[in-house]
Amino acid sequence: MIFYFDKKYSFYELFNENNGTLVRSNVLCNGIETCVYPDMRSFPELLDVGIMGNCHAASMGICSASGVDCYQNAPINRRSNMSLKDYLSIINQCKNKTFQIALGGAGDPNKHEKFEEILIETTNARIVPNLTTSGYMITEHEIELMRKYCGAVAVSFYSKLDKNKVETNPLTIDVINKLISAGCVTNIHYVVSKSNIDEAIFRLKNNLFPKGANAIVFLLYKPVGMASKNNTISVYDKKYLEFLKVVESKNNDYKIGFDSCQSPALTLFTDAISQKSIEFCEASRFSMYIDSHLKAFPCSFGIYNKEFEVDLNQYSIKEAWESEQFDLFRLRQTNGCADCTIENCRTCGIDLGIKLCNKSNT
Repeated sequence: MIFYFDKKYSFYELFNENNGTLVRSNVLCNGIETCVYPDMRSFPELLDVGIMGNCHAASMGICSASGVDCYQNAPINRRSNMSLKDYLSIINQCKNKTFQIALGGAGDPNKHEKFEEILIETTNARIVPNLTTSGYMITEHEIELMRKYCGAVAVSFYSKLDKNKVETNPLTIDVINKLISAGCVTNIHYVVSKSNIDEAIFRLKNNLFPKGANAIVFLLYKPVGMASKNNTISVYDKKYLEFLKVVESKNNDYKIGFDSCQSPALTLFTDAISQKSIEFCEASRFSMYIDSHLKAFPCSFGIYNKEFEVDLNQYSIKEAWESEQFDLFRLRQTNGCADCTIENCRTCGIDLGIKLCNKSNT
């Protein structure tokens, strides 16, 4: 168990590095806990580090063939991967402050040329590494490294059901089963959009996700990179509301999670989900994204918005956290929810048109 006390914002956190459980107190006043929830942290608790500048799966056309709309534009934007030196500079700044690092970027982090060293150095700093992979061309050695060092491994769900209810991408299913069999804590990342929400509902109703997965995490489709606005979901979409009700009603043998972009909708339209487990947009408040060339952004989906960018070749992570760029992002989060009826709600600071709250479409 790791204890962290934030002197500036006067709250504490307990993080269980063995199972990922995080407990955060309310703001303290003279040592007594108040009813005020902390608005942010002095340093990111979670870092999303894009160690990959290019993607081997995209270069082979795997993602496009699976119908994946890459938000990183990986088939077109090919850059160098993050150097080990640059990664270590991040780690050294995060010791005793950051709990977890999510490895990602434009490609599968397990294909980074220094993958093993990255995992070892992260855990040596008592920071838990997690990652998301397509699983394409994964090796047994990579799986063993994930089992040994990663808190959890997420597999991007690139399979659909054909008209006979047969999986169209057996590779995805095979990789998930391999990770589970190896003893990895394995999550499934399922991006929910207008085009696949019917299938998401069908899978939930009929328990058609690979057995043994730790959790199915539903991520909201964002109109970034190769993605289209026409495929985004509205909070008042009847299918989306049906989807939330199915989530509430089913008692499956795996946990279900959501990205924080959906927190307003979960607050408004669900009853079975504990409000204490819901956290609103954590970008620039509790998390930060860093790309393969050491450019820091409040959120990984804001990489095309240069007004929020801070170059970590010139500034420290803490300086980026306290920068005018990040302050601007926070201001837009707050102002976007100025008239919202949801307590502690924060809207999308990038304004992607995915505000799933009662002020989103009025």
